[in-house]
Amino acid sequence: MKKAVVTTRDLRIFGFIWGLIFAVISYKSEQLFLFAAVISVAFFFSAAACPGIYLQIKFYQNWVKFGNVLGKINGFLISFILFYGVFAPTGIILKLLKKDLLSKKPDASASTYFIDRVAQPSSMKNQF
Repeated sequence: MKKAVVTTRDLRIFGFIWGLIFAVISYKSEQLFLFAAVISVAFFFSAAACPGIYLQIKFYQNWVKFGNVLGKINGFLISFILFYGVFAPTGIILKLLKKDLLSKKPDASASTYFIDRVAQPSSMKNQF
């Protein structure tokens, strides 16, 4: 797997986002106001002054790894739910009702499977 190049801009955005998250926490919470406000200011200043510190303390790399793990789990769950919650039951219902939506069953009495067009295609100019 090829390592992604981390730019200073990426690290600054990362620091500013975390500063904003802690600023919102300090605004919404009375108990954590001082703690979250100090952390928020620290993130803002470190993102502006020396964003490379996130690489040195491995915070950015660990956060990206955590995001990748969550992405794999999320992708698996969505695929699982779609397949077993939508596609499989639909297929079972269609089989029970003996529906052939794609007309794939062979017909011995048919001389051809060609379907005549009702309307001829129009000009291909200005399609969109």
